[in-house]
Amino acid sequence: MQHIDTINMFLQMTGCTDGKLMLYLTYFEFLITFYYLIAAYLSIVHSEQSVTIQLFALLCMLIECVILLNIAFRLYHRDHIREMHRYSRRLGIPDSYRSKINIITKYHLIASNVFVIFPVTYAILYDSVRVGDPFTYPYLDVLPVHADNLAIYAFKYLAYAISVYIAHVELCFINTTFIYYVGVLKHRIETIVQTIREAVVDNDEQKFKYAIIQHQKLLSYFSTMKKVFSKPILLSMSFNAIYFGLTTSFVIQAIRGYINQVILSICIASSAAAVINITIYTFYGSELMDLHDKILHVLFDNAFFYVSKSFKSSILIMMTRVTIPLKFTVGYIFTINLNLLLKVSE
Repeated sequence: MQHIDTINMFLQMTGCTDGKLMLYLTYFEFLITFYYLIAAYLSIVHSEQSVTIQLFALLCMLIECVILLNIAFRLYHRDHIREMHRYSRRLGIPDSYRSKINIITKYHLIASNVFVIFPVTYAILYDSVRVGDPFTYPYLDVLPVHADNLAIYAFKYLAYAISVYIAHVELCFINTTFIYYVGVLKHRIETIVQTIREAVVDNDEQKFKYAIIQHQKLLSYFSTMKKVFSKPILLSMSFNAIYFGLTTSFVIQAIRGYINQVILSICIASSAAAVINITIYTFYGSELMDLHDKILHVLFDNAFFYVSKSFKSSILIMMTRVTIPLKFTVGYIFTINLNLLLKVSE
């Protein structure tokens, strides 16, 4: 089964395929994001704007820092991603996972366009916003030009739009590939379950041993998957916690009447997007923990009184392995599952 187009594009961005054009795009994203990070830092240090504008610049700097680290993690784990790609190349994923990946891709496409179009629409419709107001990108005002004419203002807005699209491309990369590789695990486990059923019905010990071998490869694949995604997910969780705190300060500023409405709306929308990201990680983390239950059910629901002693030993080996759930623990701090989402919500 062929990879989903979105996944193919992201695999090309990691350098896992023969084409290198998309890999160069990753390097371009890294350089642009690094520039935005430095610009945001300089804007905070040297800006004479209000505290609200400086807080927004701090949020921008945090976002750029997270994006930069995600790109660095992807390049660092290129060999691990290539290893997972080889494992999943001949496998498919359930159709439900395919549709969910397409939905997540469309969501990021729509969300990025909303974040780009909404501020300029606000500027056009409301006379209170003038050309030169740093209501969307204060960190770009550190450039040695002033946004006092429409052409320069449009150029700086284009720079802001590029940063928004890069941010959503990177978020889409993490979200869709995480869902995809969970789907690969689910498909492989369903295959192992079917092999075990056939081995039990046919009393075929060799087929059961083959299932054990496939399960061992699956555990190795899962270990590699944790190496690739644990750092980005931990970073995302930590960033969202900080982001929520800073957004709260914006709400307080809005109540006091000191903050631009566009900045507040962008921050609230970004917070909603952060909740969506956390939900994706925790939901599919719980899916991982439930996957082994399918193998447990097929093992414990069958009687093995009439199989050979060596066959029983193989069954015990498989039972021992699958009693350990596929826990996705990040940073030795917390396990990604729905219980974590409930704790965050509290």
